[in-house]
Amino acid sequence: MVNGYQRLWTDAAKTNDEAKVVQILTEILTDKEGRSFILNLDRKKAKLCIEILDRGIANHDLKMVERQRFFAALKGLAARHGRLPGSMMITGKVRVEPEVLASGGFADVRRGTYRGHGVAVKALRVALKDDISKIRKQFCEEVVFWSTLSHPNVLKLAGVQGNMDTRQFITISEWMKHGNVMEYIEKHPVNRLELLYGAALGLEYLHGAKLTHGDLKGANILMSNDTPPRACLADFGFMKMVLDPDNPMSCSSHLDGGTLVFMSPELLAPQKFGINHQRPTPQSDVYAFGLVIFQVITGELPFRGFGPTGHIYPVIEGKRPDKPDNAPAIGFSDPLWAFTQRCWHADMKERPQVAEVVEHLGQASAEWNGVMAPHVKAERVVTDSQEPPSDTMKHREIFNQCTNIAQGTATGSRATSAIFSHRDPPSTQFTAVSQELHVNAPEIKPPPELADEPFYPHLNQRYNPPLSLLPRKKWISFRSLKQKFRKFFGLVEE
Repeated sequence: MVNGYQRLWTDAAKTNDEAKVVQILTEILTDKEGRSFILNLDRKKAKLCIEILDRGIANHDLKMVERQRFFAALKGLAARHGRLPGSMMITGKVRVEPEVLASGGFADVRRGTYRGHGVAVKALRVALKDDISKIRKQFCEEVVFWSTLSHPNVLKLAGVQGNMDTRQFITISEWMKHGNVMEYIEKHPVNRLELLYGAALGLEYLHGAKLTHGDLKGANILMSNDTPPRACLADFGFMKMVLDPDNPMSCSSHLDGGTLVFMSPELLAPQKFGINHQRPTPQSDVYAFGLVIFQVITGELPFRGFGPTGHIYPVIEGKRPDKPDNAPAIGFSDPLWAFTQRCWHADMKERPQVAEVVEHLGQASAEWNGVMAPHVKAERVVTDSQEPPSDTMKHREIFNQCTNIAQGTATGSRATSAIFSHRDPPSTQFTAVSQELHVNAPEIKPPPELADEPFYPHLNQRYNPPLSLLPRKKWISFRSLKQKFRKFFGLVEE
């Protein structure tokens, strides 16, 4: 059967019709053996095939099932060989400001400018002892997946920059001038339930794409540059990378990826709840979203009186936020409070599906339709600032492990206390390493004035945006593709 696929490749090499090449590739991908044939191409042929698959997805009217097969093959080849299509690479100069504006256990975010537009420059933090090949393959798989996501309430990837062979893993996305949802509601009167409804729509879209977020919190819900702004989910996907389990500064630790306050009890103590992993799930996303509902409506961080890790043991034992005394006045109706309690239920099987979250928030927003002034805060019946109970021997190991990760005291790690802070002090080392991270930015310069036109004019097109978001590397010519086909399969002499 492999010889049959070889003949199809030969036919593709003989034709001058790009549509014919895509048609032949579609035929190869119709059955399991053909898909295996594509995924097992050697590195040189895979590089060529990645470009063709990308062209097929972008430029040809494929049926839904055909598009899914093209995408699966593209993602598989990207993950297997650590390669990305040229259309996803940003080749122009990106000017980057020195200050780190957000930092987590796996990446630093700085503001930059590209062709007059404000952009967020996110560089993965890679340790010297990390397996660079493994990181590159996982990064490429995640980028291909992210590039296909298109929803008004999900942050869109603009492209990738950097040399992945030299530990430069940099993603570029639009800079959101309004900041995150918590910063926005501190300054603007707004229907907070409506913002939560939009965020829930984004989460429903991610779950529909078989992707868990894994790091839901107010700081990771950005406000778009539209008028009025809408809530957009950000910082998903990359926290699932598995690199060095002994290094909390690498992308490996799920405890680094998700802020501890928003982590479900089964992620904090998996064995206690009968699971054998700490991977984020749709159910853990719903738990975190329940706490996000509380955070956005009340304007307060859940368990704020316990410190970074003091809530861990109480949460494992069933502690949850208390209902505000002025709940109805701030939009926390009795039905919505009861539903929020379902979201953070200790038994993950009792939590609602995200579709039900969307339904309840949509109804609550329509019924209340009120606006909260920025200064309004929740009034607590019972404060959660009381001292947490002392940990017992039974939970001491779990408690200490989480504490070490949160405070950066685990063996071999640098300080990671910045995980719990949205804004970090400027990095004193950035200027020295800027050449390493940003090969096209020879020096740090103040960014120019931003362009007036929208960065992503396609976002109003709900599910069918154009592929190219920014000027990028030109496509390889079809004649060149044809010559490469013939050379690879022995139809022309070297």
